[in-house]
Amino acid sequence: MISCSDLRLGNYILIRKKIERITLINNDPGFADTPLIGFEGSNDNFISCGEESVQPVVLSAEVLNQCGFSFHSHFHFWQLIDTSAGQRSEMDIDPDYNLIDFMRRPIVKKISSLHQLQNLYFALKGSEIKFDPAGWKRNLS
Repeated sequence: MISCSDLRLGNYILIRKKIERITLINNDPGFADTPLIGFEGSNDNFISCGEESVQPVVLSAEVLNQCGFSFHSHFHFWQLIDTSAGQRSEMDIDPDYNLIDFMRRPIVKKISSLHQLQNLYFALKGSEIKFDPAGWKRNLS
C-alpha cells in the first residue's frame, strides 16, 4: 500500500496487478472519507488510496531498462544519460538501487519503487523520466 502523500500526478503504480498512470489525486476531506486517486484507461477511474489494491511497481533491472538506464558491467552501476536541451546529464544507480554521485557514494539510499524513482528524477531534472508500461513484460498475475 502507498500513502497518497508519496504520489504525484504522472506516477505509475500497480492497481489490481495492472500498471496505471495517476491522473488525479483528491485529498479533500469534504469529497470523500479517504483520499482518492484517479488513473487513465479504466472504466472505474477512481480508487481509494488506502486500499490494498494500490501497490508500488517494485524497482528492478527490468524497470530500469524500461526507463532508459543501461547497466555498465565494468563499473557495476546503472546509468541514464540525457543529452536533451543541448547538455549532457546523467543519473547513476548502484546494484542496491542507491542513487550515487560521481564518486559512487550514495546520495539517496534504497530506491524501492518506480514512483520513487520518478519523483527523484522530477525533483533533480524538472522533467519526467520516460517509462512505457506497454513495454514492461513482467507477469503480474
